[in-house]
Amino acid sequence: MDKLDYDVLLFDLDGTLTDSIDGIVNAVCYACEKLGIRIPTQEELLEFIGPPMTHSFTTHFGLEGRTLDKAIDFYHDYYSDKGWKENRVIDGIIPMLEDLKRKGKRLALSTNKPEYYAQQIMDLFGLSKYMDFIGGSSYEEDRMVKWKVIEHTLKGLGVTDKSSAIMIGDRHYDVEGAKRASIEAIGVTFGYGSREELENAGAIVVVDTPKELSELF
Repeated sequence: MDKLDYDVLLFDLDGTLTDSIDGIVNAVCYACEKLGIRIPTQEELLEFIGPPMTHSFTTHFGLEGRTLDKAIDFYHDYYSDKGWKENRVIDGIIPMLEDLKRKGKRLALSTNKPEYYAQQIMDLFGLSKYMDFIGGSSYEEDRMVKWKVIEHTLKGLGVTDKSSAIMIGDRHYDVEGAKRASIEAIGVTFGYGSREELENAGAIVVVDTPKELSELF
C-alpha cells in the first residue's frame, strides 16, 4: 500500500509495545483468590487486557460497589509490587521506534493503564526516551476509557489537527477509542487481538510485525 502520511503516532502499551500478559493475569488471579471467587478461564483473562479493570471485573463477575473496590485494590496490591515488572519488550519494537524517530515522527504512549504504571514501565525498559508524551488513564481526572486517554494524549502533545495523528494498538478497544476521538487507527497482530477483531473494529490497515509497521510510514 502507499505510505501513510501521519506525523503523530500514538501507541498502546500492553500487547503493542510490551508483552505484559503474565503480570496482568497474575494480578487478576490474585484478586480473585483474595475475594474467594472463581479464577477466570484463559479466554476471559485475555479480555482483561485492554479495557479498564473496573469494566473487566464488572463484565466477567458482575462485581459492583464495595466488592468491586476490593477487587481493584487486591489487583493493585499485586500489580504495584510484582505485576508491572512481569513484562518484556516485544521483539522488534526498539528498532521500529528508532526508525520512526529517524523519519521525524512524533511518538506518544496512549494506554488505558494508569499513567503512573505506564511511566514506570516505559522507564524500566528504556522506552520513555522515544516518546514525546506519555498518556495513561486517571481515576481522579475521570479518564478511564480509551477515547478520553487519546484526547488527553493529543492535548498533551499540543495537537490541534487530528488528521495528523493515528492510533496504533492490538485490540478493538484501541480502534474504537480512536474512532470516538475522531482519529484513524492501525491494528497490530503481534499482541493479544486477532486480524479479524481489528479489521471488524475499523482499523485502516493491520500489520503482523513491528518492521511492517515502521515501513508503513
